[in-house]
Amino acid sequence: MIYQKFHVIILILLMLNVGTSNVLFTDITIDAGINYSGRSEGVCIFDYNNDGWDDILFTTRNGNRLYLYKNNTGMEFIDVTSETNLSLTFEGRTPVAGDYDNDGDLDLFIGAVVGESYLFQNDGSGSFQDITSISGINVSGQVRGCSWVDYNADGYLDLYVGMLLNTNKFFKNNGDGTFVDVAQNIDAAGPIDSGVIMGLGFIDYDRDGDQDLYLLQDNNLGNILLKYENFGQFIDISSGTQTNLEVNGMGVAFGDIDRDGLFDIYMTNLYENSLLLNNESGVFEDISASSGSEDTPGSMGWGTFFFDANNDGWVDIYNNNESFFDNVPNSLLINNGDSTFTEMGEETGTVLYNNGFGSSFADFDHDGDMDMVLVGHPSSIGSINLLRNDSELQNWIILILSQAEQNKFAIGSTIELYHNNVCQLNFIGAGNGYCSQNTFEVHYGLGQELGIDSAIVYWPDGSAESFSDLIVNERNQLNRGLGNTLLQSNYETTLPENVNISNVYPNPFNSSLRVEFTMDKVHDPVEIHLISLTGRTVFTTQFEVYHPGNQSIPIHMNSLLGSGFYFLHMKTSEHNETRKVLFLK
Repeated sequence: MIYQKFHVIILILLMLNVGTSNVLFTDITIDAGINYSGRSEGVCIFDYNNDGWDDILFTTRNGNRLYLYKNNTGMEFIDVTSETNLSLTFEGRTPVAGDYDNDGDLDLFIGAVVGESYLFQNDGSGSFQDITSISGINVSGQVRGCSWVDYNADGYLDLYVGMLLNTNKFFKNNGDGTFVDVAQNIDAAGPIDSGVIMGLGFIDYDRDGDQDLYLLQDNNLGNILLKYENFGQFIDISSGTQTNLEVNGMGVAFGDIDRDGLFDIYMTNLYENSLLLNNESGVFEDISASSGSEDTPGSMGWGTFFFDANNDGWVDIYNNNESFFDNVPNSLLINNGDSTFTEMGEETGTVLYNNGFGSSFADFDHDGDMDMVLVGHPSSIGSINLLRNDSELQNWIILILSQAEQNKFAIGSTIELYHNNVCQLNFIGAGNGYCSQNTFEVHYGLGQELGIDSAIVYWPDGSAESFSDLIVNERNQLNRGLGNTLLQSNYETTLPENVNISNVYPNPFNSSLRVEFTMDKVHDPVEIHLISLTGRTVFTTQFEVYHPGNQSIPIHMNSLLGSGFYFLHMKTSEHNETRKVLFLK
C-alpha cells in the first residue's frame, strides 16, 4: 500500500510539472565575448547597424563608460563602443532607442543617475553623435523610466522621461530635430510634488488605438494610469480603473496572460509583486496572490518582463531581483494557462543571485526562442549575464514590422495573432521593465501548432491591416500597406492650448451646471464632453459662439449618470481645457 501511494505521489508531481520541465537557460556571458563586470542598472536591445541582428548596450555607474556590444550574427559579441563614438563616461542609467528623425536608423537617449542626460543621433554609418545641446532635450537629475512614443500620431517619436523627486518631462518632437517639453500642457507630468517615479511604460490598455501611460511610484505613493484622449490630453484614471496601487513600485511589464485580447499589468515591488488583470469594463482586478505571481517574500524586484520562455503560447514572467537586499534570487514564473503561474527552480538556469536591476529579452541567435540579458551590481557571477534559451524546441513565429515614411520601426503598434481559434496579443514598446528596452521583434510561441490564420496589426496611428500567408518557425516581415486594410486612421493630432474657463458651478452638481469662460475669437463649433474616471465619454454636447469675450453656457446632464467624479472637457478647433467635477444624485 505504501509502495502504491508513493507511485501515485510521483505521478501527481510529474503531471503538475507538465509544460514546465522543458525550460532551460544557459549563462554564456564570457563565451559570448561580454567581459565587463562592474555596476550597471539599464540595458537596451536594439539593432544599431540595421544588419538584422539585435545588439546590446548597457549603462554603467562609478566612473565607467557606456558599453555597446555588436552581435556578430549569433551568440558572439564584439565591443564596438569606441568605434561608434559612444565611449562616454558618466553616471548612466536608462538607455532607450528610437528613430526620432525618421532616417531609418535607431538613435539613443540615455538618462543619467546624476547630472546631464544625453541624446545621440545615429548617422547611419555606424557612429553616434551627441546632439543634446541642440535638440532641446535638457534633463538634469535622477532619471528612472523613459520611453519613446508617437503619442499624437504625427509620425514623429516623442520622448517621455520619468524623474525621481522632480516633475516628469514629455518632449514633443517638432519634426525638425528639436523638441519641446509639453508635459504640463497636456497633463502628462505625473505627480507635481515629491513624486517618486520608477518604472513606466506606454500601452493601449483600453484598445482604443492610442497610447496610454502607466507610472509606478515608490514609497506607497500610488501608481498612476494616464489615459490619452484624441483631443490631445492625458486624463488621470487611476482611481476609477483600480490601478492606483499603493506599493513600492519598481519595474512594469504589459502582457495578455489569459489571451482575452486585453493587456494586463505586472509590476515588481519591494517585497511582494503585483499582477493586475484587465477586463472589458476598464477596471483592473488585483490577482497577485491568487495567481501565484507575487514572487518570494522579501524580494527586491527591479527588472521584469512578459515573454514566452518555453514557446507554449502563454506569456511567462521573469523578475531580475537585487539578491544582496534579502538574499532572494531571480524568478521565472511559468504561465499555466489558467491565470496562475508556477515558479521554476534552479534546474532551469534562471534562478540567479546576480544582484540584478535592469533586464531585457531578444532572439539573439535567430533560433526562435527568447534569450535574455540581465544587468546589476557586482556579484559572484558578475554584473552582466547573457542567458541563452536552450529550452525544448516548440513552434514559433516572429513578426518584424516596418512603416515606409515615418516611425519606421512601428513603435506603439499592437499586434493580434490568430491561430486555431486562439488570439495572442503583443506590442512594440521603446522603454520596458525597469530602465531597459526589449527587442522590437514581435515573438509568439505556438506549442505544437503548425498553422497561422492571420495577424492583425494596429499601427501607431490607429489604422489596422490584416496579414495572411505567414510562415511558422520563420521571421516574417510585415510592411505597412501590403496587408488588407481593415480600419483607416481617423486620429486627431490637435495639441491643447489654454481656454480660459473661469468657473464651473455648482460643483458638486446634480442635474445641470454652468460653464463660464472667455474666448478671444469665435470658434465654430464648441464641444463639451463629460468623461468618466475609466475614460469613457458619457455625455457630449456642442454649441455655437457668436461673439468673442465672456461666455456662460448652461449644461443639462443625463439623469442616468452614476454618482462620482467626471472630467468636463471643453474643445474648440484650436483649444482644449479640462476640469474635474463631482456628480451627486
